Amino acid sequence: MNEEEGRVIPGFSGIGNFRGKRLAEFEKSEQTVLNHFFTNADSNVYCATDEMPGEFWALLMGQYARSSTTAKERLLELFRDVSAKDSSAPTLEEVAAVIEQGGNLRRMLSAHLEKSGKHTETYGVKYGHASLRDSGIIRICFEGVSQRATKHLEAAREGAYQEQSTRATKFLPENLGIPTEIRGTPFQARMESLNEEEIGLYNDVLLAAREYLLKKNQPLREASNKKIREETGNPDLKISDSRWEGIIGAKAFDIARSLLPQNITTSLGMTLNARRMQDQLTEWQSLEFEEMNALGRAAQIESMKLNPTLMKYGNRSEFHAGLSARARDLYDELIGTEIEEGLPYEQTPLSTRLMAVTPGIENLVLASILFKGANSKLSLEKLTERMKTLSPEQRRRIAESQTEGRKKHELHSKAMEIGSFVFERFYDIGAYRDLQRQRGDRQQAAPYNVVAFHIPEEIEEFQDATINGGKNLKERYHDLLGRTKKLYEDLRREGMHAVAEYVPIMAHMIRHVTTKDPVQCWYEGALRAQAAGADTYREIARREMHHVLEHLPSFKGLIPFDDTPKYPLNRLPEAVQGIIRTELAKQRRT
Repeated sequence: MNEEEGRVIPGFSGIGNFRGKRLAEFEKSEQTVLNHFFTNADSNVYCATDEMPGEFWALLMGQYARSSTTAKERLLELFRDVSAKDSSAPTLEEVAAVIEQGGNLRRMLSAHLEKSGKHTETYGVKYGHASLRDSGIIRICFEGVSQRATKHLEAAREGAYQEQSTRATKFLPENLGIPTEIRGTPFQARMESLNEEEIGLYNDVLLAAREYLLKKNQPLREASNKKIREETGNPDLKISDSRWEGIIGAKAFDIARSLLPQNITTSLGMTLNARRMQDQLTEWQSLEFEEMNALGRAAQIESMKLNPTLMKYGNRSEFHAGLSARARDLYDELIGTEIEEGLPYEQTPLSTRLMAVTPGIENLVLASILFKGANSKLSLEKLTERMKTLSPEQRRRIAESQTEGRKKHELHSKAMEIGSFVFERFYDIGAYRDLQRQRGDRQQAAPYNVVAFHIPEEIEEFQDATINGGKNLKERYHDLLGRTKKLYEDLRREGMHAVAEYVPIMAHMIRHVTTKDPVQCWYEGALRAQAAGADTYREIARREMHHVLEHLPSFKGLIPFDDTPKYPLNRLPEAVQGIIRTELAKQRRT
């Protein structure tokens, strides 16, 4: 990355195109406001300054998931929206004038803070998006970064993250980044050609999926409308056309996004304490990815403006930089690649295998409940031994004591955070992208590879559909996977191990090991098995819950999770219940 006198070069954007407006494109008053609240208004990596109220930051972070605009532009929108709706609120130009004069901003921004606070109350409290209520010292944005980079950026378990959804990023050439390591080489042209093919197939799959789902699910729409009318007593209430289109579109996108490559760009916001941020800066600048080295250095420069004492130590570590190469050399020497020869590159079912579990874990969990809650003089070891003598009914009573009366959004007791389950998952990168976010787990993930793939089963269902006279979609999908594998392997042969990890698409499989205590298992199962979740990670969450409850039989039936194998339309149950709740609430008010 180029630097000018210890500053990020103007217009810095990582490997993707610059997101949003450049500084010169903003009006003078807008520049004043942006420079007051952000450390760098002409970069895609920037921190919020100490002048940024926590309420503003929570609002900006909460909007990342469903907005394609930058945090800088959304802040300006906040000022303009509030003054447009409240004549007593200062305009953006008036705010800029006070900043230039060094006046007291806090008092004049009461209306803006109220709007931001209401957003946090609504989504952070009422709707349970707890990460919006997290706080920290370093608050930083990364915009226009690759999907591959996000898993490194979001690695710290202590962090609070909000990432732009893949739904908010159009799959277009301008939203793809070419790794700097291969720019100007023949590999750049090959990656661009592959991306072009991915975009074409993605668009055709999206269109075919939408047509197929609309036709297939018409009876389901009629059944849903019947349920709505029966439960509300309103004979005219039904799912609107626009809402139905959205439900169909969400499912079609879930199918098509299996084609997204790892060099498609996205944006995310991060809140992290300074000590952990320092460690992350070192890690990022020590990775084999040039993109991460550049992002790490840019983040260090920006965060030093806020906390120079700690951030100046977040430098590259030659020790950490050499770990990946050491592991590859040892693997070649001690294991050898011959063992991998002949492995089939084919459609592979999802799997999660329970590798290890704490022996007698239920006795340990039940004992811990009494150990933590009772005024006992016995050791945990003695209590654990005593659990072996209890009847199933007595064991059940202890389990029920921790679940009876618990509301959906109330946390499980920490008394049960003991022992562990170790799962090895083999599933698609798209599902890994979501489940990796369960940072209460301890995780190990293999490098992105092309060892196998998992094409959505719906492709098989409408495989005979052709778009614009092309080959059938299943054949084209397999042809693309073959080209992907060839480019990946050619990059590896050239020693470009990190660059090769940008090549796999979301349908490629990854090996992921996670270690969880019982409470994490229950939290993840309830969250990720919800109807609205994607099919593949729902399946992993359901299977792991079954494994866990086999070892904790006293808790069977006490830990809620959606065990429905599959939903034809994942967003439909949530939409139907929402319509019913809204109508019943309306009837109660009248």
